[in-house]
Amino acid sequence: MGSEAMGRPGILKKPQIDVGPLRDLIYGLHDLHMSVGRPSLSRISKSSGQTTESGYLSTSTMSYVLSEPRLPDSETMQRLIALLVERAPTGRKMDLDATTRRFLDLWEKAARAEADPPPSLRIQALRKTGNAYLHLADQYQKAERMEKTVSSKNTVANHWDYIARLAGELLGEDHPDVVEARERAEDRE
Repeated sequence: MGSEAMGRPGILKKPQIDVGPLRDLIYGLHDLHMSVGRPSLSRISKSSGQTTESGYLSTSTMSYVLSEPRLPDSETMQRLIALLVERAPTGRKMDLDATTRRFLDLWEKAARAEADPPPSLRIQALRKTGNAYLHLADQYQKAERMEKTVSSKNTVANHWDYIARLAGELLGEDHPDVVEARERAEDRE
């Protein structure tokens, strides 16, 4: 059980998670918990049923979903969402289907991101400084200048190949700039 369960009832600390889909999901669940009045996990658990088959969620399971920087089980997350939506205060009723759909979309994005390999150390360093996209733009301009000034097509193609790999990590492999860089990299002597 996370340290949040040992703190004040209803007060759950957000886990430290890097910016991205998992953070959007977990922080969104925290926001949902807050919007229904921050009920204690024991109160939510008591209202969840008596058995796992009837939808019972233990306080430790809920604490895990809300406090660990890991992708929660989809079914458990959906049950927690239903329990939280049921607790919405009068005048702030929530649509269970719409809320569940919103979180399932976030869950799917986080699951896809979990399956993707992490970016290279160079990209991670560039992202930390906020210069990753500026670096990519500089390299793109450099390659275009090289096309006009460098006589070796192989040298230029190698630079476009570098840009395709760099852009692929930043923008995704199907991004038009990545596809274009790959095509330009194929133009060799």
